[in-house]
Amino acid sequence: MQKEFMDRLIDNALQGESVSRADALQLETLTHEELDYLFIGTDKVRDRFKGPDVKICSIVNAKSGRCVEDCSFCAQSSQFETDSPEYELMDVDEIVAAAKEAEAFGSNEFSIVTSGTAMDDRKELDRIIEAVKRIKAETSLETCCSMGLMSLENLKELKSAGLDRCHHNLETAASHFKNIVTTHTYEDEVRAVENAKEAGLQVCVGGVFGMGETYAQRVELALDIKALGTQSLPINFLKPIEGTGLEHLGVMDLYEALRVIALLRLVLPKMDLFVCGGREEVFSDQQKKLFAAGANGILGGNYLTTKGQDPKKDIDMIEGLGLRPVYESV
Repeated sequence: MQKEFMDRLIDNALQGESVSRADALQLETLTHEELDYLFIGTDKVRDRFKGPDVKICSIVNAKSGRCVEDCSFCAQSSQFETDSPEYELMDVDEIVAAAKEAEAFGSNEFSIVTSGTAMDDRKELDRIIEAVKRIKAETSLETCCSMGLMSLENLKELKSAGLDRCHHNLETAASHFKNIVTTHTYEDEVRAVENAKEAGLQVCVGGVFGMGETYAQRVELALDIKALGTQSLPINFLKPIEGTGLEHLGVMDLYEALRVIALLRLVLPKMDLFVCGGREEVFSDQQKKLFAAGANGILGGNYLTTKGQDPKKDIDMIEGLGLRPVYESV
């Protein structure tokens, strides 16, 4: 067993130090037995910097389908024929009602998600701005938006309205990006993140794992996110959807998914790590293991185009581990 190697990584992480690229790559060699040993340490790292709190984020798919981008994993792309719902932007009352429902079952953060390259239609943007203002006034939720390749100017408007955070995934490593998306570039994704940072927003940046990338490319993405200096990271695992460009791929193996979480915790020991898309499919009845691997948050409720786990079941799972669901804005 590579006990000395793993102990060194955990000791460094407990001091807030990030794993090196070489050490991150070596994590690929760990057996299931060695990973189980590593998870004892990553659980300690999570507890050191995050304590017993498990953050729960919720989203509303406020505008769905008919996106002109060709992201191979996405059921909302107009390039694919799927059963994904298609509808125009919800009205303000619907968005606010969804936020209040999320708060009622325990979320501390609520994200408004829209399909499309960017939310740049003036009337639609004004509707989002009004929704953010009302959510801030009528709930204790932190507010987040995920609306594509947003301009600096529009993000500044949202910040002024009370938006706390912007979510924007890099999707995958730069070296794998062209295999997943061709209608925009990896540099476009990074620019959107930099715009959100310049607007004064906290930024949530992650990706989707299990899209045919190598383990080395997972390390590449983790280190790129570290370099951006953002605040939280949503970890998504591919759920292959019929009709999309990646429908032929399988669901990631449980231990490989746990290895991804542990990698991210060791690269980013102090960052909030949320396990989001694919959680039920990958972890099934083993979801409690994602916290030992290093996660300190989950996406609760439904996802963009697929159903999530019953929120009460999430709360029971978290409390059953002796952890504490975070109910209030921080």
